[in-house]
Parts: sequence; C-alpha cells; structure tokens
Amino acid sequence: MGRGQRFGYCRAMHKGQPTRADLCEIIDRLAARIQVLEAELRESRRREAELEAEVERLRGRPSPPSWVKKNAPPRTGPKQARKNRAQSFSRPRGTPTKREVHAAAECPKCGCVLMGGTIKRHREVIEIELPPVTVTDHVLMERTCPRCGTSTTPVLGAADDVVGQHRFGSRLLALITTWHEVARMPVRTIQTQLETLFGVHVSLGGIEDALHTTAESGAERAVAIRDEIRQSGVVHADETGWREDGQNRYVWLIATTTARYFELGPRTNEQIDQILGPDFGGVLVCDFYAAYNHFSGEKQRCWAHLLRDVADLVERYPDDHELATWGQQIRLLYQQARDEPSETTAERQAARHRLEVALSGHCTPWLGRDVPQRALCQRIVDHLHELFTFVTRPEVPPTNNEAERALRPLVIARKVWGGTRSSRGSTDAMRRATLVHTCRAQNGNPFLATQQLQLSAQN
Repeated sequence: MGRGQRFGYCRAMHKGQPTRADLCEIIDRLAARIQVLEAELRESRRREAELEAEVERLRGRPSPPSWVKKNAPPRTGPKQARKNRAQSFSRPRGTPTKREVHAAAECPKCGCVLMGGTIKRHREVIEIELPPVTVTDHVLMERTCPRCGTSTTPVLGAADDVVGQHRFGSRLLALITTWHEVARMPVRTIQTQLETLFGVHVSLGGIEDALHTTAESGAERAVAIRDEIRQSGVVHADETGWREDGQNRYVWLIATTTARYFELGPRTNEQIDQILGPDFGGVLVCDFYAAYNHFSGEKQRCWAHLLRDVADLVERYPDDHELATWGQQIRLLYQQARDEPSETTAERQAARHRLEVALSGHCTPWLGRDVPQRALCQRIVDHLHELFTFVTRPEVPPTNNEAERALRPLVIARKVWGGTRSSRGSTDAMRRATLVHTCRAQNGNPFLATQQLQLSAQN
C-alpha cells in the first residue's frame, strides 16, 4: 500500500466514509505482505542453518558444550625473544655399554677393498632387555649336631632376598608398588603387564597383598616423615575428596619442599589439629577453607586462590567497569608485595603494614553494598593479617602451590582407579603415597627406595 493510498484511507476513516471494498482491499494487501515476510524469514533461517553447517565443516568438529573451557585468545604482536639460558638443554647421551663400528668393506663403485677411515658420525640406539624370571625353591634342611643333639634349621632373610612370608622378592614388590603409585596403574593392569612383559601370572589378591606388604613395611617411616614435617618452620596444607567403598571421604596433606604426609579423615577442625600436632609452631600456608581459621599460629593464605576468584568474578561480569578496576588494583597490589625490596626486619614490617592498609582501602568501601565483589572484599578483610606474612617472612611463599602440586598425583589416581574399598586399603594407600611422593620430592628413585625398605624391614 503506497503513501497516497494510506493517506486516502486515513482521510476516509476520519470522515467516517470507508467502504467495505476499501477495507477488504487493505486486508488483502496486509495478508499478502505477511506472506512475503514469512517466506523471507523461512529463507533466512534456512540460510543461517546452512552457514552454521559450513562453519562446523570447516572447523572439522562440532562446537564444544558450554562446560568446556574456552580456547585462549590468539597471540598478537611480535614474538618475544627466547630467554638466554645458562646452560644447554640438548639431549644428553648415555654411557655406552656396547660399541659397534660400521664401515664399508669395499667400494660400491669399483669393488676396491677399503681400509682405515675417519669417524663420520655417531648414532645412539637405546634398547632394553627383559631379564628372565627367577623362581627360587629355597630348601630348608634341618641338621642335628652329633655331639649335643641340637637341631638347626636355617632362617631366610634379607640376605636371601626374602621378604617375610611373602612369595614375591623385593624387586617384584618394588615394581608392583612403583607401577601402582607412580604410574597409577590399577591392579588388573599390573597383572596384565607382568604377564605381558615377564610371562608371570600373578593373582589379583597377590598384587593386593604385595601393596599391603609395602604399606606395612613403611609404617614407621611414614610416622617419621609426619614428625619431620611437624618440626618444619613452613608447612603447606590442603585437602581433597576421596572414595572409600563408595562413600565420600577426604585426604588431608601436610607438606614441605622435601616431604609429604597424607592421611584420610573427616573434613573438620580436629583432623588438621591431629595431623599438625599440639606443638606445631611454624607458619601454616593454606587456602581459605574454614577448617584452618581456628589455628592460632601464624598463617599465610594462598594468593593464587584469591586472584583466581577475582579473575573469575571479573569474567562473569564483563560490563562492570568498577569491578574490573577493583580487580586490577588487587593484582597490582600483589605484584607490589612480591617486588617489595625490603631487607631489614623493620623495613619488612613497615611494608607489610602499608600493604595491609592499601588492601583494606580497596575493599572496605564495597562492604555491605549490592556489588559483585562484596563477598570477596569481606573475605579479604576477614583474613587481612594473613595475606602478607610472606612480606615479613621471606622463607614463606605467597601461594599454596607446594601442596596443590603434591596432592595432584593422588587426585589423578582417584580418577584412574576409583579410590579404595576398605579402611585398611585407605590406610595402606595413604602410607604408600607418603613414602613414594616423599622419595620423589627428594629426587630419589621410588623403585630402589621401596626395594631397600622391604629388605631393611626384615632386619
């Protein structure tokens, strides 16, 4: 309907003189226009579906679900220059155990015999040899003294590579433990590997018994590791979920740079008190879990957890410029604390006081207001005096990274073989984790350490 027609219709309606024919014509035109728009809409939707299918085809895979972490944005700008290193990290060559010299005996063109020559290059090939399985039948003979009549039967021990009443030798026990704890192999996978590599069939119960033997042999050593951590000046603590016979449990960890101690228990204040002991007087590095609040000693709360929560909050409200500014202020204050050049004790105390005042000034104005950062500001204010301990104590790290990294292998193991089935199994798992991961933290060899542990337990 053109502009003149619409004007005529309005004028006729104003004068009260529209005819039935005029109304019918207008309705027909509107209906025709609606049909045209509906056809265009259908065509647009069809085209949109085609374009989406084309995008998916070019990507080569369907769009990920919403819970999948987004790809990082592509890097822009010039590539940073490679950092100079103090030493080369080229692949080291092993010590040769065998050497073979390869040289042509005759000329491939004329057949002349070739002699001498110069070394052109080396090529290293590493191969392993699977030793045959040794099954030793220890025959214990009783002998009687002809003079006094005393009967004597030999007693087997570590010198004979016998571990208690076990039918497995120390190396096999160490291999099973290393596969289970370091490689995180389930029991059935260990059974398959033993049969595939060595041709030995071991029952599932035998493997379970071997793992229990390792835990029993290391019981005293695990207690010694716990006591050593209790005497440390800086202790990291963390906890994670566990499954015992289908029930939810919690694994607690206390760690230093060279020791780890794991224990299964409830997620309560009493559990962390029991692990640390009543005489612990060091600095406790932890996250913001409430079970650590009652600890009366000096604490350092984890800045990595706090900054991660700040970043998540800013990402959740991308249009809130005040929140983005606040988050930037918190990050810059943390960087300032990390770079604080204080040397004397008085300078460090003054720097800590200045940082706490600045952090409080960034958070106090938002308390009690209906803003996204209100909860995080309240957390910061509640733990204000536990955030800058690392400024006055240089030996204290600002994050709980040590505990997070120490706990990660056990988290992966839980996902691989699903936890434990009994209370004894849980106790054994915590002891083995304590022994093996303490050995790894000290750059030791878990296989050799476990073998030595088995043999020393017999003495």
